[in-house]
Amino acid sequence: MAIHQFTIQSIKHRLFAIMFLAPFIPVALALGTGGYLFFHYSHVSLLDRLADQSRQYATTLDIYIEERISDLADLEAVLSTTELSTALMETALRHVSARHPEFLDIAVVDQDGSTLFYAGPRVFKGTHIEPGKWHEDALRRGLSVSGIFTGPMGIPHWILARRMAGHGGSHILRISVDAAALTQVIMRMREKGVEIFLTNHTREIIAGSGSQIMTKNEDMTEALFRASLDNPVLDEHTQAAFSSRALHHGQWFLVARKSVTAMPHLAGSAMLFFTVSVLCGGIIVFLTSLYLTGYVEEMLRQRDEEREQLREQLYRAGRLAELGEMAAGFAHEINNPLQIMKSDQAYIEMLLHDFDDKAGEDSTLSEDIQEVRSSLGQIKIQIDRCARITHSILSFGRAGATESQHIDLAKFIPEVLTMVQKNMQLHNIQLRVHMADTKLIVHVDPGRLQQVLLNLLNNAIHAIMETSDGRNKELSVSCTPDNNKVRIAVTDNGVGISPEHQQLIFTPFFTTKPAGLGTGLGLSLCHGIVDSMNGILDFTSTKGEGSTFYVELPLVQALGS
Repeated sequence: MAIHQFTIQSIKHRLFAIMFLAPFIPVALALGTGGYLFFHYSHVSLLDRLADQSRQYATTLDIYIEERISDLADLEAVLSTTELSTALMETALRHVSARHPEFLDIAVVDQDGSTLFYAGPRVFKGTHIEPGKWHEDALRRGLSVSGIFTGPMGIPHWILARRMAGHGGSHILRISVDAAALTQVIMRMREKGVEIFLTNHTREIIAGSGSQIMTKNEDMTEALFRASLDNPVLDEHTQAAFSSRALHHGQWFLVARKSVTAMPHLAGSAMLFFTVSVLCGGIIVFLTSLYLTGYVEEMLRQRDEEREQLREQLYRAGRLAELGEMAAGFAHEINNPLQIMKSDQAYIEMLLHDFDDKAGEDSTLSEDIQEVRSSLGQIKIQIDRCARITHSILSFGRAGATESQHIDLAKFIPEVLTMVQKNMQLHNIQLRVHMADTKLIVHVDPGRLQQVLLNLLNNAIHAIMETSDGRNKELSVSCTPDNNKVRIAVTDNGVGISPEHQQLIFTPFFTTKPAGLGTGLGLSLCHGIVDSMNGILDFTSTKGEGSTFYVELPLVQALGS
């Protein structure tokens, strides 16, 4: 049994391990795939969002530059129709500076680059103006937006230049714009977690959301220029995403940068979700595995108990079959001498009758004959007793033909009770009968059922008679329906059955009665009879308090008869 217990425990542990650990493989794959797709989607969403933001930022800067170009065009339209003078230029500068303080100075130059009229800081007289690419572009295309430079003014600025329609079309209107204005625009439009840089083709940061102006930072610009135009990228080295756009004027590039670590709430939420999912899934799998393994263990134990019961029943059936054959052989061998003895006993009785006639008046011979007759009577009694014993043995060993029929237990049981009523009255035993009000029809052999009930009743009477504590002697018989069966119970308040005898009570030749008062075959025979009726014979007993033997038989309605 210990080996079997170990086998059940090992099966339970292995099954639990398989059921608990196996789901984690697909769960781990699902979570890993989900995590990868989540972070991939997060990065793609980050890049798409950054691309939209950089497009908006570039559009905003283009609008700002277009507005300054529009201001220049308005000023050029006024100056082209008016006689130019230094005083007029100063008035124009004050007018535009009132609305746009970023305008530093204003000048009119000729096609050779010489300054004709100038208005600006008094320290300069316009002599600091040097013709450059902005001058060439203005003459050739009519409009020029320069890059940002410092020049003799010492202030980072950029130049807007436009060819004037009046004055022979040979003059160019030039305005210097403070580069700090671009930084202010960038700082106003930036969003949380996003850095904005304005660069040129020489990889200078000409303006930035961190107040950078004309900055040469090789490490920063190297990372910025890894992003190709209109194609956001994620730089693994700096763990930052970049998106760049080219502005319409000035050969400038806007670069938006956002650190991947700027998404801690997304990563935290994802990790929290995965952790909670694993914990909840683990708890569910653990409890399910625990329940199922416990259920399987209980099923294995039940199967083991059923197998042991079947083995015990087979063993008992084999024993009963062997005992039945042996008992039948014994009874047959004993029955032959008994028949001879019975015949000789009858012959001796005839002889005694003849001797009695011959004895006549001889009193001595008559007394001897009476003693012989008395001894012969005892011999007859013992022969009859042996005949009953052999008949019981033969009934146990060989089942006779049965004649089953429908009987109503409400009528049948009282008839059986009348057979033992005299005996109960003789021993002052009180009988209590509890019968159901409805008809309880069963299909059995009346004689065999009567044999079972009489045996149970006689055993109960004997158990009551063995008590010696002065208790009231009571015997109770009940007959009640129980679902599709009927239950007949015989209860006594006798001496009861000790626990060590309860397992042997249906064993052939086992009896608790004194020697000579029982063969030990009664309950074994009753058990076989009830079993042949598709019924159950069982009992409950407490030593010193009494016993209840009950017979359960199928109702006719349950059998479909």
